Amino acid sequence: MEAREELRVGFVGAGRMAQGLAQGVVRAGRAPPPPHGLSRGTACLAPEVADLGCRTTHCNSEVLQHCTLVFLTTKPHLLPEVLQQIAPAVTRDHIIVSVAAGVTLQTLQQVSQFRPQSYCPRFSVLRVVPNLPCVVQEGAVVFARGSCAGEQEATLLKSLLSACGLCEETPESYMDIHTGLSGSGVAYVSALALAQQGAVKMGMPSALANKIAAQTLLVSLDFALCLQIPPLNPVLPPPSAPNAPFF
Repeated sequence: MEAREELRVGFVGAGRMAQGLAQGVVRAGRAPPPPHGLSRGTACLAPEVADLGCRTTHCNSEVLQHCTLVFLTTKPHLLPEVLQQIAPAVTRDHIIVSVAAGVTLQTLQQVSQFRPQSYCPRFSVLRVVPNLPCVVQEGAVVFARGSCAGEQEATLLKSLLSACGLCEETPESYMDIHTGLSGSGVAYVSALALAQQGAVKMGMPSALANKIAAQTLLVSLDFALCLQIPPLNPVLPPPSAPNAPFF
């Protein structure tokens, strides 16, 4: 693939994840800020996105007219309609990155079925699965390439999304696993913070209990990352003691 003179990044969809990814793109410094296009379905725009100064539109295909790398950040059930709208504007120079949960690369690469003519140029498609902490640039992201995406596109995407947290390329078959581990995992880890309710019942002020619970979670995760071991291993009881409470 020929090198692109200037990277122009756009988003089809303007929700919370688009907001987080757009902020990450700006932080990465690989594209001239702000993002060059962002389409939205309503008149409301999050202040964090508006502050980036990006050009906005209600026309999805207009984003592709101005941008070469386009993130599809719509809800999954809206994606077929979005693909139909943008298909006539897709060219071989575009890199299409889908963030829609559960929508496979095979489905994304069948954009040709939405074109009025039989010919559809080969273009690069990648699929990304982020998690909610990407909104604050502390997430975990995995991505997979479509059949026409090469090393250059993968390297470019990773350099952009690494500003949103950990970013790794994986086989597409790992994406559901990632959703369970890192997507749903955020909720499970947050549930551990409910331990602060017990501290409050025993007399500790709620604000202090919340702060200590959050710090405990934070240091436990840092501990696991630094030592590259599961966080429970160092604190498990000896073999003679029951382990049931830990599982």
